[in-house]
Amino acid sequence: MITPEYLKRRLKPFTKTKEADKVGVVYFRAGLEVSRFANSQIHQHLSDENQIIYFKVLLDGRMGLASTNSLDEQNLKETFKKALHMAKIKIDIRENKAIVSFKPLKALTGVNFKKTVRASSAERAKILRKIFTGAENMKVSFSGNFHNGLTQLAVISPEGKMNYQDYSFAGIKLIAARGESSAYAGNTDYDIEKLRPEEIAGRAIKKCLLGLKKTGLEPGRYDVILEPAAVAELVHWLNYIGFGAKSVAGETSFLYNKAGKRVCGNRVSIYDYGKDKNTFILPFDFEGLSREKTYLIKKGIAGQPLRDSYYAKILKTRSSGHANFPDDVDGPLGQNLVMEGGTLPEEKIIKSTKKAILITRFHYINGFLDTPRALMTGMTRDGTFLIEEGKIKSALKDMRFTECILEAFSRITHISKERKLIADHLETLGSIYAPSLYIKDFTFTS
Repeated sequence: MITPEYLKRRLKPFTKTKEADKVGVVYFRAGLEVSRFANSQIHQHLSDENQIIYFKVLLDGRMGLASTNSLDEQNLKETFKKALHMAKIKIDIRENKAIVSFKPLKALTGVNFKKTVRASSAERAKILRKIFTGAENMKVSFSGNFHNGLTQLAVISPEGKMNYQDYSFAGIKLIAARGESSAYAGNTDYDIEKLRPEEIAGRAIKKCLLGLKKTGLEPGRYDVILEPAAVAELVHWLNYIGFGAKSVAGETSFLYNKAGKRVCGNRVSIYDYGKDKNTFILPFDFEGLSREKTYLIKKGIAGQPLRDSYYAKILKTRSSGHANFPDDVDGPLGQNLVMEGGTLPEEKIIKSTKKAILITRFHYINGFLDTPRALMTGMTRDGTFLIEEGKIKSALKDMRFTECILEAFSRITHISKERKLIADHLETLGSIYAPSLYIKDFTFTS
């Protein structure tokens, strides 16, 4: 592990240079250990380290940016010189992003577990083999991954002040398969000891066996119960196409010109907050600014978009602390999204259901059909069931939905009390804390 003290020693001196007006430094590292498997056979143990150091240099109103993946002293010097050179030759300064000053924040604790970071491939393999053995009698096989690691972020201001945060992460993602039936279950946490892999495997096996005989439904509008993984997919796309200030400034977002106006039902509240430990925390952004709790939707009413210092100027407001990687082209995005829960346990929602489709998760979602309307299409996957009179009656063949998601969110009748942490990809950055949703008249086109 690279310590914050080491980063200070290595990187802080560059901010004191007289060759530039201002220098800012960003350090990001995600160390990942993963075991991949298919047909209940481990086929790969992988160690991956994504480390990148950015130098931002301001000279005579021009910004230069350069990056490297090495902390070697000579390499750092060469990268800094490259950033300085880019500032000297830059002509167009209209899209300069700022190098901002910030107040140092105290790193959050209780999110870095040594056992999680140090878990070995042998430890992961032992757990997986136990799961595989337990599935053999059911003639079920597993594919997926089991992973753990550490994420680190540090930002150094022109004054030499540093914000630093790290967190451990672990996750297990299982797809149980038998014949043409497949079922997904997974879990993720800061603490590898809280994953409950056997419980997760049991859930996947149960759904897989329920799916051995599938029936089909005609296209149409059906009530649905979306489990957290499915909800998180939709929220992820809402984030990508409309929560950020770039899409609002470009007038492509469903939030454009909607602040303070109703955009969906009053049961829906979604915010981003970097200090919420129900997500994989990121208390400051890639400019070093504190990530403010920002409601994108509150009781159905549109809030303000997520902003960095650049788009804050365009929108004539201030940054909400949501700057992305310095070389990112997507603009500000939510990394700690939370959808507020309801009052009913998920079990009660299911038991009170007369007829609905239970959806484990989606895939192949396309959220670019009509972004101002949040129109999306995608497929159900790995566990789709017909519920009648509070019980699963049969498994269903996968179906394609086409739906304006905010309109669908206006037809929510229940939100589960329970919520689940759903991580983006392999947890190295970005997560969503999502409940289950009961939505009426969800549109399936095939």
